[in-house]
Amino acid sequence: MRSVAITGISGYLGTQILKTLDQDKEVETVAGLDIKPPGYSTAKLKFYSRDVRQPMDDIFTQHKVDTAIHLAFIVPPTTHVDAHGVNIGGSQSFLKACEAASVEALYYQSSHTVYGAHRDNPPLISEDQPLRPVPAFPYGQYKAEVDLMFQEHAKTHPKQRVTIVRVVAVVGPEAAPSGLNVLFMPVTMYCSGYDPEWQFIYEQDLARLAVTLLRGRHAGIFNAGAGGAVTYRNMLRATGKPSLGLPSWIWSPLISLSWALRIQKKSPVGGLEFMKYPIVVSTEKLTKAIGFKFTHNSQEALKSFMDTKLDRAKAAKSP
Repeated sequence: MRSVAITGISGYLGTQILKTLDQDKEVETVAGLDIKPPGYSTAKLKFYSRDVRQPMDDIFTQHKVDTAIHLAFIVPPTTHVDAHGVNIGGSQSFLKACEAASVEALYYQSSHTVYGAHRDNPPLISEDQPLRPVPAFPYGQYKAEVDLMFQEHAKTHPKQRVTIVRVVAVVGPEAAPSGLNVLFMPVTMYCSGYDPEWQFIYEQDLARLAVTLLRGRHAGIFNAGAGGAVTYRNMLRATGKPSLGLPSWIWSPLISLSWALRIQKKSPVGGLEFMKYPIVVSTEKLTKAIGFKFTHNSQEALKSFMDTKLDRAKAAKSP
């Protein structure tokens, strides 16, 4: 692994992986693609300001990329960016570049949301479970579509090592609140009669995991989530904010209406399912493949995130 390409390098996870690769003596070059430069710089980085919907074959070929990481992904909703075009078209552009440059190893950051939040989910979801993204939740639907796209690419390009990692919610001191927006509302909300478990992964653990899988050329589909889980109600209590619990049949029309009228832009009605049903993944396959050990369990990872956010909120209020 000497020449690595990363799409979405300026994003939260892209920056974490760039920092990890900067410490890897085997890596000589990191070709980073994004519409803005990352906040972290290194002599290894060759940055290209490019929309992932545009061809990137020239960059991959020029740098003789042997390892490529696809992170560029728009989290819907958005009114100023074509989320479908970036998520689907950008993924197609990435795969074409990998084919053109005969890249050895490909990494796609998928999501546990591809399994969907459903009443009949098993206690631990393994990689062989069907993809059932929640209707009316575009993020999970896009992630599942691209997941299948990479699976098909692996079948038609057997010489390329394709790694798909289905990741639970990523948290840590530098994490953005995306995916945990409910924690930052003036009044948090929950569905009466439900208290699902949520699973997390620490930001630096994920960056280390991605590099470990790629360095060892471990192809296949892997779940990634730290041990343990946190109940939804306990997450809300950790914020110290008041909570409002209503039956889901009341929340559903309220969220749908507020979304349609753009009163709130945090989640469409499909997001309600994640307040009702858990998606806790099994990492048995990952452990057997590489013996990976997480430095933080779910509770510790979430605490590192919450402590940082609460400290910053207090500092902002101080005179």
